Amino acid sequence: MSMFSSYYMLFSTLVTFLLFFIPSFVYAVQPTAPKPIEAPLRDLKWGQLNFLHTTDTHGWLAGHLQEPSYSADWGDYISFATRMREKAESMGVDLLVIDTGDRVEGNGLYDSSDPKGIYISKILREQHIDLMSSGNHELYKESTASAEFFTTALNFAGHYLASNIDFYDPRTNAFRPLAPRFTKIVTKQLGIRIVAFGFLFDFKGNANNTVVRPVRETIKEAWFQEAIRDHEVDLFLVIGHAPVHSEEYWDIWREIRSLRWSTPIQFFGGHYHIRDYAKYDRMSYGLASGRFMETIGFMSISGLPTHRQPGLSALASSLWPWDRFHFNRKYIDNNLLSFYHHTGLDETTFPTEHGQNVSQLIAESRSALQLDEVYGCAPRDLFMFQAKYPGEGNIYTWLETEVLPVSVRDESRAGKPAVVIVNTGAIRFDIFKGSFTKDNTYIVSPFTSGFRYVKDIPYSRAYRLADVLNRGPGILTEGDQLDNLTWQLAPPDQSAYTRGVFGSSGSRSSAGFLTNQVPFLSGGDAEPDLIPGYTTHDDGGKDGDDTIHSPIDFFRVPNVIRGTPRWAASEPPEIVDLVYIDFIESNVAAVAPYAGIDADFSRDSDVYMPNTTLTGLIEDWIRGNWPCEQV
Repeated sequence: MSMFSSYYMLFSTLVTFLLFFIPSFVYAVQPTAPKPIEAPLRDLKWGQLNFLHTTDTHGWLAGHLQEPSYSADWGDYISFATRMREKAESMGVDLLVIDTGDRVEGNGLYDSSDPKGIYISKILREQHIDLMSSGNHELYKESTASAEFFTTALNFAGHYLASNIDFYDPRTNAFRPLAPRFTKIVTKQLGIRIVAFGFLFDFKGNANNTVVRPVRETIKEAWFQEAIRDHEVDLFLVIGHAPVHSEEYWDIWREIRSLRWSTPIQFFGGHYHIRDYAKYDRMSYGLASGRFMETIGFMSISGLPTHRQPGLSALASSLWPWDRFHFNRKYIDNNLLSFYHHTGLDETTFPTEHGQNVSQLIAESRSALQLDEVYGCAPRDLFMFQAKYPGEGNIYTWLETEVLPVSVRDESRAGKPAVVIVNTGAIRFDIFKGSFTKDNTYIVSPFTSGFRYVKDIPYSRAYRLADVLNRGPGILTEGDQLDNLTWQLAPPDQSAYTRGVFGSSGSRSSAGFLTNQVPFLSGGDAEPDLIPGYTTHDDGGKDGDDTIHSPIDFFRVPNVIRGTPRWAASEPPEIVDLVYIDFIESNVAAVAPYAGIDADFSRDSDVYMPNTTLTGLIEDWIRGNWPCEQV
């Protein structure tokens, strides 16, 4: 090898090293993430006490790699929180960072590792989170609950709250609180005294190594009653994983208000994957900040007593309580242009070394998990809500008519026709035209649910079961009873509207559910030159979104879809196997009598297609049917 060749190789190695390890001063997001698009922005209204809030991130710490509006990653959020703290300190006010759970299940960065979540936990802990709580997804499985207790709660010791969750500690063979029930903190800048709680809604699908105490009972316990009787409190802070218009939060509000009528209360919630804002009274509000790292919620409160600036405290105390308090909220699109705007910085001054290092950690983790491996190429966009069901552009129609008919097969039941039922909540995100990767597989359907079946069901009754689950026209009169058995089968976004959880103003231009051919969230008249996105209407009005978007139409989808694997005869068979996702077996069993199905599911059901999940079934179909040459 010549001396020139040696120098050239050394130079090439050095350049490669510098390009890979020196953080970019333009974009710290993931290398394949799209650049955000400029759009008009509304300013934040800072107060004495300010909050940044995330919820229902479901593993999306790499951000959205196919959507410019939400392309910032967890490292960028770390830089944003750091710069916002610096801004708060320069203004002499306080900022707290909140997360309210469902950090797991929903993205390859979490779901593709073995064991699940080992990369996510390392990335998540890099953010300084002042207060956090558990979601229901942290508790579905014993292994996930154990990881929450032994890893996440320890990583955030002193900041994690679990007011109504207990965990079975194998070291002591006894149940104990997953984390402290509540805490009292005093803010750094103004000395605002806060008593904080961390609740989960009345969840009943938790694993056996956890106990979720009903909220209505928990708030009568001695520790809670003592905490709300503390008179050296300027604000009660309730964080948790519950819709902000939920009965659980209203119960907590009533209990506090019964004793403390003039102390402000701030709630942070989630679970329904929507941007939402609730007004309980003039001194009590609640914020839910979307899903999947699309939204960073911002909340500010002014008029609170302060104990490190007496002049401000005296001024605030001279006013009548409901005149002096001011609450403001904004939903920040998770991208760098929004971050630059709200911090007053730019691509050079905004990034922090810590944030860039975390972005690099995310890139390395994704590479180790091979999340960019291409399984196929989607020939078109397939949407959950933005395309009519049934319709060519709807993901459920695609699943119902193309995937399930050819994929649902069990060799032990060869020759036996089947009707398969899949709940629409089993699908969690859209498919975009172009490369479909390993990561996309988990994004679209992250769950490990398999299939079960009951044999020898009359075809007409098996077919009708889907209509019953969907509350089709002419189905029964037991409205409330049937609704309680079926509403949770749909995606949480739609369930929010189905259950009517909103206040008087609704949310996101909600006009109520109409028919399958009309949007249930109408976009209205689009303004020119605006990016489509969130146009939230909530209890605070229409100015909550930081980015001014053109609205999007959203269409209703059913609770379940029904696949009929193809049979040779032109007429349907008389008898079929009734196949369904195992996660919904209790719903199917409870509703089956309404369809005329007389079966004991605990005795008569069995595993169908062993070791096959819906996620794997979708992956196999895409590998075999979507070659990249066609796109």
